Amino acid sequence: MKLRQTVFLFLCGCVVASSLARAEEEDFKRSQFYRGISAHFVITAVAQADLNGDGRDDTLILYREAEDAINQAGGLLGLSPSGGDWKVLLHLFFESVYPKKAAMSGRDLSLEFVQTGPQGVKTFPRTLVRSKDFHLRQDAESPFAGAKITASSTLKREGVKPENVFDQDLRTSWAEGADGTGVDESVSIEFSRSVDLGLAGVLHGNFRSSRDWKDNNRLHRAEFTVETGSDRYDAEGGVDFEADLGLGLYGDKIDISFSNKPVMRYVRLQKRGVVSVQLKITSVLLGEKNDDTHVAEIDFAEWVSYARLTGSEPAARPAPEKADKPAEPPAKAPARKSDDWTDEDF
Repeated sequence: MKLRQTVFLFLCGCVVASSLARAEEEDFKRSQFYRGISAHFVITAVAQADLNGDGRDDTLILYREAEDAINQAGGLLGLSPSGGDWKVLLHLFFESVYPKKAAMSGRDLSLEFVQTGPQGVKTFPRTLVRSKDFHLRQDAESPFAGAKITASSTLKREGVKPENVFDQDLRTSWAEGADGTGVDESVSIEFSRSVDLGLAGVLHGNFRSSRDWKDNNRLHRAEFTVETGSDRYDAEGGVDFEADLGLGLYGDKIDISFSNKPVMRYVRLQKRGVVSVQLKITSVLLGEKNDDTHVAEIDFAEWVSYARLTGSEPAARPAPEKADKPAEPPAKAPARKSDDWTDEDF
């Protein structure tokens, strides 16, 4: 009898341990970065690898465009657990191809790519080397290291500075400090050197808790201005249009809309040689208590062109890109017992 009980308890322990391990392995799905990518792209694979060499497994999420087309693009999102949440170690978006397999060995990131061309589907391998072909966010050589963040206004209160939108801490946020709802206020990120950008993601609102998110204004619509070196400088004349002539910010305008849900929203940029990005508030969802608009985090995926990856140009792509979906109307949140986040909020 005792033997049966011992065996039963042992088997129960194995089942519980297996369930906990599986739940821990899939905890990345609670990350806002994963939620944002999986909402707009198809996940092709998930792999475990030690990206930063700290001896612990990080999570590599591979994804592609949702629609079928020639030269389907896709990306790689590398996440590392950090204090009960997740932070981005690496985010790449590839032109005209998408990754379906990944493995890390030392500083070598081995990838298998899929290309959907006019003659059918083909696969090919590539190995990217850290510090040569890519940099982690923590690397001093990263194009995102040393970025300067400024805002048109900031609420006069502790803990809501502009730098919070680019600190990988989702519980912090920038809050504009202008009179009114915050429409036309902006936050800008100026990079220490030019960078090719494929995607931009925004987590809107005060994400510290569900109560804070509801109490304060969050974004309904916003506009990115993506400025390249040629937008800012006249190389031949040596003129800085903004600093020397006071002409203001130039660059492509990209609209982004948000639902009344605390989920990161990604849009395409696909611009080379970007020196700064500005996010301007154009419409807000009103908070229940305060009239200040918050932005919790901005993420970027570095754009890897087909030529940079393969040394040649892709075939022409006749299929048009799908337009962004319009924002959902504000939704009334159900009553809840806790002010902290639960899966029902997303």
